[in-house]
Amino acid sequence: MQDKVETSADREEVLAAAPADFKAFWPEIRNSLIFRNRRDFLAFMRQNHGRIYCLPRRDAPLPPFVLVGDWRSRSETRALWVVKAEPWDKEALIRGVSGACLAEGTQRLVTRPLSHREAEEYASWGFRPLCRVVLLEKALRGVPFPRETGDIRIVHFRRKYLDDVLKADEAAFEDFWRLDRRTLERISESCLRNVFLVAKHGSRVCGYAIGGVNGRLAYLQRLGVHPEFQGRGLGESLAGRLLRSLQVMGAALVSVNTQEDNFSALSLYHKLGFRETGEKRFILQITSRELPGCAR
Repeated sequence: MQDKVETSADREEVLAAAPADFKAFWPEIRNSLIFRNRRDFLAFMRQNHGRIYCLPRRDAPLPPFVLVGDWRSRSETRALWVVKAEPWDKEALIRGVSGACLAEGTQRLVTRPLSHREAEEYASWGFRPLCRVVLLEKALRGVPFPRETGDIRIVHFRRKYLDDVLKADEAAFEDFWRLDRRTLERISESCLRNVFLVAKHGSRVCGYAIGGVNGRLAYLQRLGVHPEFQGRGLGESLAGRLLRSLQVMGAALVSVNTQEDNFSALSLYHKLGFRETGEKRFILQITSRELPGCAR
């Protein structure tokens, strides 16, 4: 069963799929690589206010659809996590979903990282830039042993460190970029082989690094240092230890991304030998100000 969603008169009507129908969309959602399995997907839909909006189509087994859910457990910000639509349906679907989410009280709706072409497409539908993401990469040849960090130990992650890692992450990053428990766990398990390192000062977690390897390709996925321990070379030590581990696991090339205006991170990655690829990704947002006629 599907519930009608009211949209403004100049937009095609979108429908909200009933929770009982979520499983039917799983074969398409599975290919997006966001969820580990169907159980993970259904848990996200329950815990992160997930909804599936679609355009009514009777000539296809599965209609064009968008999966929307909270951005890292922030109910005021929602994200377009999965978009499955042909080009001729996409504009009507995105416009309809944007109006529906903002009318329901969402403060802003954000995209996943988009290519330049995709970003221009969303901009024509009322979305505006939120941030630009720079892509960097480094060949993993002869990675030196990382320097020691004095009284700070770097150890492998254990489940008992999870809450303390989240606290360090909260202190290290601005609100939009902070991780919730689910996202942290998802990142740490996203590759075929994964490395999760934790920096400890006594019993205190003061930083961490996550990376992974898929064949010959590796990813530095997250690097965070508590502000009280920044400026001591801890980020360089964590990243260096992680890169060494990725090399030992057989990776030949490692990539990382960060915001275009995160100058401290860019400086660190350049120091470690990363070079910008020239590619960028764009996260866009839309609020009621960018969507005229949105009823609140």
